[in-house]
Amino acid sequence: MAKDDFDIDFDFEKEYGLDPDLFADAEKYDNTDVDLSQFSDEELGLSDLPSGDTPAEGRSQGEDFDLDMDLDEFLNMGLEDNTGAEEDFGVQEDEFPDPSEYEAEDPSHYDENLTPELSEEELDEDPDLSDEGSEEIDMNERYDEQEDFEQESDPAEETKSKKKERAKKEKKPRKPIKIATPTIFTKFYDLYFAPVLNKGVPEEPQDPSKPRRRRRKTKMQIFKEVYLPPIVVSVCLILVLSFAIGSLSNFIEQKRIDRDVEQSRKESSISAQEQEEERRLALMEEAELYAQQYNYEEAIKCLESFGSLDAYPEMSAKRAEYANAQNQLVEIQDFTQIPNFSFHPLIVDSARAFDGDENSGQYNRNFVLTSEFSKILTTLYNSGYVLVDFDSFTTNTDGTIYSSSIYLPADKKPFMLTETLVNYFQYMVDGNDDGTPDASGDGFANKLVLDSNGDIKAEYVDSSGNTLIGDYDLVPILESFIEEHPDFSYKGARATLAVTGYEGIFGYRCNSTYISTKGQTYYDEQVAGAKQIVQALRDKGYTIACNTYGNENYANLNGNQINTDLQSWNQQIISLIGQVDVFVFARASNITDYNGSSFTIMHENGFRYFVSNGTTPSTQINSTYVRQNRLMVTGNSMVWNSDMFKNYFDCNTIVDLTARGGSVPN
Repeated sequence: MAKDDFDIDFDFEKEYGLDPDLFADAEKYDNTDVDLSQFSDEELGLSDLPSGDTPAEGRSQGEDFDLDMDLDEFLNMGLEDNTGAEEDFGVQEDEFPDPSEYEAEDPSHYDENLTPELSEEELDEDPDLSDEGSEEIDMNERYDEQEDFEQESDPAEETKSKKKERAKKEKKPRKPIKIATPTIFTKFYDLYFAPVLNKGVPEEPQDPSKPRRRRRKTKMQIFKEVYLPPIVVSVCLILVLSFAIGSLSNFIEQKRIDRDVEQSRKESSISAQEQEEERRLALMEEAELYAQQYNYEEAIKCLESFGSLDAYPEMSAKRAEYANAQNQLVEIQDFTQIPNFSFHPLIVDSARAFDGDENSGQYNRNFVLTSEFSKILTTLYNSGYVLVDFDSFTTNTDGTIYSSSIYLPADKKPFMLTETLVNYFQYMVDGNDDGTPDASGDGFANKLVLDSNGDIKAEYVDSSGNTLIGDYDLVPILESFIEEHPDFSYKGARATLAVTGYEGIFGYRCNSTYISTKGQTYYDEQVAGAKQIVQALRDKGYTIACNTYGNENYANLNGNQINTDLQSWNQQIISLIGQVDVFVFARASNITDYNGSSFTIMHENGFRYFVSNGTTPSTQINSTYVRQNRLMVTGNSMVWNSDMFKNYFDCNTIVDLTARGGSVPN
């Protein structure tokens, strides 16, 4: 055991009053045989010993001085009385070193006061006190000798007592143990972290004679004292952090929302301005279209619907321009000379139409090529003609006809267009009679359809069997021409389209007789297609008319036969196109008496406009009906009766004799 390991400042001289001078006279006692029996107990100072025959017995029965035991008691003295203090300062009983551990060690490391200071001469004279060959000193034996020495009546005893008293007086108080003042961090560490960090450290062996006074804590106590508080603190921290993070997130989100709202407000403001500008431009474009179609009154209304035009010089200038142009229009009151040019479906492929079969001659005489029709439109436009319809100069109010005026520039003239048999009969488009248009047809369009843009076009199967969508008949050709020349149409007027009903309308086989041959599904699909194209035609301004139900010559029919034909029309067609008031006679026919039964039957069926064939323009208007002649434009009429059209266009520049095989049959 090293000297520094003994951590108690112990001074035998001060504690027990050992005087080194005692050992100076020890030699005289070592070599002298003293018979103590001659002294009484009182004289030897042994009267206070415990009962026994001899001092030795008294010591054995009483308390023989044992240095080891006394040292152990010394090292532990006051511990029993200071248990509470030990707990207060955290000192464990087993923390003091066991004095028994030091028994085998050299006692020379103890304080020098344990050994009396002797002179070198005394050490040389007494071999027991010399360093050479000295044996381990029995402290108990030496103490016994000292105790016997003290009992002798010696003059030096008084000196020793005085020295003891002086030593006690001079004894310095023990230096108090400095205990560090605990802080919140040390307390927190000792309470929460130390038990966890030292969990795996084995406990020091305990002395059975000195058991721990602390009761071992239960798991629940350890949990409550060690783990529960940090858990509660952690939960609180988590809640605080969650609240802080949530508040921060809400703040950031609110900032973002406010920023988005502000941005939306700005965008809305910009968008509103852009929308207002787009609306203004759209109104100007719409007004321009009205003006191009000579409807200046509507054009001015369109501009003024935007609001005050004072802040928009461009709109104000346009309004003044339209008002000035309106003042320049000329009223046309004579409708008798308005020509109505009538066509059958147009031939797309002349090679197939004039291929020499049984229908070739009929096609050559009664039909016009698509190329020839386009030339006629161009000629009429260049000649100052403007397309009008019945609604341009008449009004049908509850069956009563009223006339109105047409206002056109001084260099413009009105004309009308009509197309009959817009049914695309099966014999014209289905050469093998299998019910499907194919390359074996005679080169005509097979029906009207809507393209991907919603424009009205015609479907056509070419000689190679390819199905094409385009300008393959009168309606799509006219639409494209008006789109290029808006001023060719008066207030949006379009042509009159007259259909029969026994094979359906506009190429759709929507007659109920097809249910038995094609089935209900086929019929329903055809009806849906017919209704769709009818609505598109009406939206564009086309007038739909009856061309009789069975393509009949009414001049050869009596009242009952006419009524039967019109009943079929009402049953099969009215549900598709609604009620119509324009009737176009088929097969160049007419009725002779507009006061007879045939007229009465037709009038009762809602017809007010009657169009028949003629060689010169003629229009009659009264409160009951309107009669008009149409000029049939055919191959035969353009070649053999070209004078019918001399005031309108030059037939020699229109007819394509090359495509017709060099001639047209009469």
